[in-house]
Amino acid sequence: MRHADLAEQACPVARASTIVGERWVWPILRSAFVGARRFEDFQRGTGAARTILTDRLARLVDDGILSKDLPAGADSGHREYRLTEKGEALYPVFLALLQWGSEWTQLPADTVAVEHSSCGHVTQPVVVCAACHEPLARRDTRARYTPNARTIGTPGR
Repeated sequence: MRHADLAEQACPVARASTIVGERWVWPILRSAFVGARRFEDFQRGTGAARTILTDRLARLVDDGILSKDLPAGADSGHREYRLTEKGEALYPVFLALLQWGSEWTQLPADTVAVEHSSCGHVTQPVVVCAACHEPLARRDTRARYTPNARTIGTPGR
């Protein structure tokens, strides 16, 4: 199966991986989440070669994750990359990857901390049920395919 074939599966994870599953995407998004706007900011923040970075930024713009706009009041032709609503929606995923990487990749425990601006406390993401607010774990959940999934072609069926 080719990577592009994942976009045709009736699986949100498979489809999302075609957009955010490439190795440079998360370092680019990390840079965007901490304020990078200009190409040079992304290059400094990721260390990616110019050709790779140019291609990945263009893909993120094409996928609607980033926009490329002239900054307000800009005299030069330099454009800035900004997270779109779709890009901002990846922030909880980023926090989960940050937490997982901090715990499971042998980094010192205090390498990166996320501070909640409203209360000033260091925090970490917690995934909870939207109805009862209990933490979610794999053993406590199951995937339930809707009738719509059958029309697309549910994986494994």
